Amino acid sequence: MRIALTLLAAALLLGGAMAQQTNVPEIGAKAPAFRLNDHEGKARSLDDLRGKGWLVLAFYPKAHTGGCTKEVCSLRDSLKDLESLGIAVAGISLDDVASQRSFHEAQKLNFPLLSDPDGSVAAKYAAMAEGKPYSARVTFVIDDRGVLRHADRKVAVDSHGKDLAAVVRGLRGP
Repeated sequence: MRIALTLLAAALLLGGAMAQQTNVPEIGAKAPAFRLNDHEGKARSLDDLRGKGWLVLAFYPKAHTGGCTKEVCSLRDSLKDLESLGIAVAGISLDDVASQRSFHEAQKLNFPLLSDPDGSVAAKYAAMAEGKPYSARVTFVIDDRGVLRHADRKVAVDSHGKDLAAVVRGLRGP
């Protein structure tokens, strides 16, 4: 009986992992919709954040950690350049609203941080760190029609903002 339960549990875990793999949003597909609270506790949807322009949606593992601090500061420091390209920015992690607020204030951020405490949005974007209770470091570029145009799963935290500006310039062409 114990072996059967162990095999059943393993099959369920494997099935869940496989389901997550098949649910990876593809470039050219519509970005998964969501509604989450930002660092101020205000509900924000994908469409709210995107407005009529493009959106950089940056998943990061944990507020107040070294790599995540470098990443959001790189985005903060490149925001004027990104905005000149018609791009809004939002960060997202599984941290609660209070942690997001504290992180936002500590780093003097100029874009919203979203709280995804149950990881449901990270799961929709296949952005959960495998076997971990936090999201992976992955960033999506979503165009003005709500279509996924780029996914960066190898984020260089120190130059992320500048890297994204170059990516968008390349996507839009001359």
